[in-house]
Amino acid sequence: MFTYARRPKTPSTLPALALALAACVGASGCDDAGQQGDVSFRPGSTLGGMTLNTSNWVSPGARDVYEFDRTGAWHNVQFGFKTRLAAVIFEDPNYGTISTDPSADPPPSDPWVAISSADDLEISVTPPGGGAPTTYSGADLVGLELLLEVKYKGNAAHPVKLRLTAEFDDPIGGAVYELHKVDPTSGDMIAPICEESTSGDRNARLYGDVSIDAKNGDVSEPVGIIHIGCTAGAPGKSSLYGYFPHGAPDTFKTANRVIRADYCADGYPYTYPGNSLIIRDNFTGDQLGQSLGAVYSYAASNGLAVEAMWGTDGILCVDTPRVDSLDRVDVVCPAKTLADGTLTYNWTPPACDTYVDPAPQELRFYSLTEI
Repeated sequence: MFTYARRPKTPSTLPALALALAACVGASGCDDAGQQGDVSFRPGSTLGGMTLNTSNWVSPGARDVYEFDRTGAWHNVQFGFKTRLAAVIFEDPNYGTISTDPSADPPPSDPWVAISSADDLEISVTPPGGGAPTTYSGADLVGLELLLEVKYKGNAAHPVKLRLTAEFDDPIGGAVYELHKVDPTSGDMIAPICEESTSGDRNARLYGDVSIDAKNGDVSEPVGIIHIGCTAGAPGKSSLYGYFPHGAPDTFKTANRVIRADYCADGYPYTYPGNSLIIRDNFTGDQLGQSLGAVYSYAASNGLAVEAMWGTDGILCVDTPRVDSLDRVDVVCPAKTLADGTLTYNWTPPACDTYVDPAPQELRFYSLTEI
């Protein structure tokens, strides 16, 4: 049997946030001042990654534009919207301002610009008449504009223009960007599309050839779809832990569930933004094959509590719910697929400290939190 220290109940609405801003644990260090004081342990050889969690999928300001087809075809997003990329606008150092409708044929005598479907956001500029394109990425993309047509519930299309205003290099997540909506006519700034994350930024990670269901978290890899994942939401925050969708959609989907405390794998989060979260797994780096027992030993050595062990269908067991006003008995899944594939109803998870993993060789995530 494993033992753990349980967090005391507190009346605070953001108890873990105050703790996380006050101290660092483990072998990694706190973020620098550029991260505005947020305690964010990154995945590495000794720690599985910690930041502050979120319960969100999509920031409210991005609900109409969080996905689009780079080819200029209409794309259905959720919340009642359809999007079409009408123009990519880029200030090229050689050709000046280029504006290209991706659904139109390449102009015979002018350069054209296109968004690629690379893992990181990239654009390519092709010289007049064709030839080898020049690729731009990272900070070179600051100033890039995307003009979209957006329809809401079948109404007439209206223009929405996004401007990439800043780029930041996250040591784990790669290039993240701040995007603002701007007035399509005047060019005046309206507002950032991402709400502020618990680390104080409004950044987004852009994934190529990825679509994410904003209700149940399903991840697919359709060619041409660009997903804008705000770091205030799970898809963008997953990259800060080192988990990406490309080639591993089920793993990425499970990472998003861990971040949102989606215990039952039904879309309902058992957390709210600002709770501390440390993620470990059994398949990356020197964590390969890591067991639940090893995670308990790690937690005991670092003053942490084990929250839960996760498989691809949500939690397998839980000890210390992330929200400190909840107990294990407060977690009830109306319908839950068990590890053996059995569908059961009104399922209450077993405690992890006495749980015997029936398939330790399968994909496992382990979530921990501060005591």
